[in-house]
Amino acid sequence: MIGEGLPIGRLFGIEIRVSIIWAVLLAMIALIGAEQASVTAPGIPFALQWVVGGAVAAGFLVSVLAHELVHAIVARRRGVPTTSIVLGFIGGLAPLAIQGRRPADELAIAVSGPLLSLALGGVVLAAGAGVGMADPGLGAVAGALIVVGGLNVVLALLSLLPGFPLDGGRIVRAIAWARSGDADRSTRFAARIGRVVGWTTIGVGIAMAFLDRTTEGLLILALGWFLSTGARTLDRRLGLEVLLRGMPVRDAMERDVAWVGPNLTIDTFADRFEGENGVSAMAVVDDERVVGVLGVHRLQRLGRRKFASTRVADVMATPPQVPVLAPDDELWGALDLVNQSGLDGVVVAEDGRLAGMLTRRSLSAAVRDRMAAQQGGTA
Repeated sequence: MIGEGLPIGRLFGIEIRVSIIWAVLLAMIALIGAEQASVTAPGIPFALQWVVGGAVAAGFLVSVLAHELVHAIVARRRGVPTTSIVLGFIGGLAPLAIQGRRPADELAIAVSGPLLSLALGGVVLAAGAGVGMADPGLGAVAGALIVVGGLNVVLALLSLLPGFPLDGGRIVRAIAWARSGDADRSTRFAARIGRVVGWTTIGVGIAMAFLDRTTEGLLILALGWFLSTGARTLDRRLGLEVLLRGMPVRDAMERDVAWVGPNLTIDTFADRFEGENGVSAMAVVDDERVVGVLGVHRLQRLGRRKFASTRVADVMATPPQVPVLAPDDELWGALDLVNQSGLDGVVVAEDGRLAGMLTRRSLSAAVRDRMAAQQGGTA
């Protein structure tokens, strides 16, 4: 349940994470940019070709970031709390939690990214054409702009494919929701459409691979796998949402949990995180008020050699970067907060005082108990 991708920074209060797959994507795009430079500017030095390729890769990364930030900003304006985005395969991956509360909101959030990418693509393509006509000696620059603009258009078109978590899948869900008035039913419909599109795309990729278009076929096959996996994820998410709907945080939190003070050194209590009964996260309390949370993953990154010289206050996660839940908060919404925060556990407080901890372990136990209760009720 920890957040995906590596955190690289924040913009407008939104944490930006990048999937490891971007190392491969940037290398491929840099290669495309370098090859384009050699075509549009014959005789350009080899090293300069790769400088142009690197600039193309950086330009496309910024474009994808803008695409995803627009989703997040529109979501905020539509009343949907948004704390993080992930740049992943086929551009961006706005968390599934970024969903509108009404069909119109969902549609506005979904179309904002493709519209921005199309606009960026058009402007950059026009700029590339203008530079090329104005000065043939700037062929490498013109070619780089054309590649970046073209990639933005491709990103917009790919993101409109009707499969989750792509924007096209969200558009399908919004339209079905507006027509049926049933959010759950529209989500299932969008998942079915995404599954069909995913398997069809996989078939096209396999066919192209057999027709000696191996590279293109593998890329299309990967896209199909991505879409079919997204459909399965959506199905599972809906099932979990229905299961936990109406359940408050107090029914899943761990009570009577241990806590630490901010001025303690890590070595004085590190053993509490170890062993079969070890905790995954502990609240940090100062003068009976919750001031942060400390998870086992932060200690692992710190390293045992620094335990004796490091205070809790030096490594704890603090609000507002981390959420603090109330016992009566809805558990389903809390689950998304836990996922997005990337923490081992989230503090539950009442009037600022510690009431418990919502951890991955307690969430799993709550899901198991809920499922067992429902199965017992239908037996």
